[in-house]
Amino acid sequence: MTVSPWPLPLLVAFRYCVAFVAITTTYLAVGHVQALVEPVAPFVVPIAEWIQYGPAGLMTGYDWVTGRLFGADVSYPTIAGYRAYLITALALAAAITLVWSAIDRRRRDYHRAHAWFRVYLRYLLAAVMLTYGMAKVIPIQFPQPSLIQLITPVGELTRMRLLWLAMGAAPTYEVFTGLCEVTGALLLLSRRTSLLGALILAGSLTNVLALNLAYGIGVQLNVTVYLLIALVLVAPDARRLMAVLFQTPAPAAPTPAPAAAGLGMTRATAAVKWLAVIWLIGVHVHQPWVMSADEWRIPALYGIYDVEEFVRGGVAVAKDDDARWQRVVIAERNTAAIQSKTGSLQRYSVRVDAPAHTLTLTPAQGKAEPLTLRYSQEEDGRLIVDGNISGAAVQARLRATDVTKFTLRQPLR
Repeated sequence: MTVSPWPLPLLVAFRYCVAFVAITTTYLAVGHVQALVEPVAPFVVPIAEWIQYGPAGLMTGYDWVTGRLFGADVSYPTIAGYRAYLITALALAAAITLVWSAIDRRRRDYHRAHAWFRVYLRYLLAAVMLTYGMAKVIPIQFPQPSLIQLITPVGELTRMRLLWLAMGAAPTYEVFTGLCEVTGALLLLSRRTSLLGALILAGSLTNVLALNLAYGIGVQLNVTVYLLIALVLVAPDARRLMAVLFQTPAPAAPTPAPAAAGLGMTRATAAVKWLAVIWLIGVHVHQPWVMSADEWRIPALYGIYDVEEFVRGGVAVAKDDDARWQRVVIAERNTAAIQSKTGSLQRYSVRVDAPAHTLTLTPAQGKAEPLTLRYSQEEDGRLIVDGNISGAAVQARLRATDVTKFTLRQPLR
């Protein structure tokens, strides 16, 4: 079969795409391979981490070049970091393209390389979107608002945390977005349905990128690259899609195939491929399922407690005193908080020792000493906690609040 030569702009564009994708995704691909192999070969974890982030690692080199161009203080998760890392990748890809074009200037086409490049893009994007999609279908990426978040003033929330709470408060929508991502990912795993999968993911990722940019999520560059990958996968069929939309005739675009496709895929090869696909799906279902079991384990004494009485140094503290405790919260994921009369929150990790009837509160920030409080429970369910804080004896009487009265914990009607 005669293969038509590519025009020069297409040759240069292909080289540029390959270079850009190599710079921005190779370290991610290593991580996904690690996730697939780790269940049967855990020794690959330090190897993969060294390849990604070691002294000569893929991401280490990317960080180094970006730091030289934009300053060592540039931070990846920020909007400024997004611009810096994106410009660095675009510039590096341009330099690689110039060198590649000079070395390979006699090349007439990249049909075979393009076919394998598409395979890499399809499976990488499928793995990424299965990871994010299953974390929404099994809702652990955006958990429901915790007890501490229910009493946190909205003005203290970051934009990112506000988005997380909004998504977590609407689990049906979270699952829907996850199903869109999982569906697109699964369709990418077959060449016959890859166009539909890429179109679904292009729409989904456009929305995700807008949210990332608007709320400052911190992975704007990753999402930008994923969206570009989806668009690259759609590009060979762009003329046919435009013809359908505008009802104009257009020739059918040939479906790219790997170099060995001309010999046909043997049954053994097909079996190996689908076993790998099933393993890929299984790993990405198993991980969030296991995480979900621990994510919302309810601790002993779980609840929001209003402070009815507060005594410090043997003296009752007035209800309008700013130093008085207003609420004590024992929340999900072994977290706790004490809210003062002013509304400010002191956050802790908590360990409840039921046999000893003690609470150990370790400050979430700073190096302050842990607080150890003894507790007892009255017949009506109220808690009495007492201990020594900053050299003063403290005792508080706590009454549990009905958390279902919070609007965000009520079902839609």
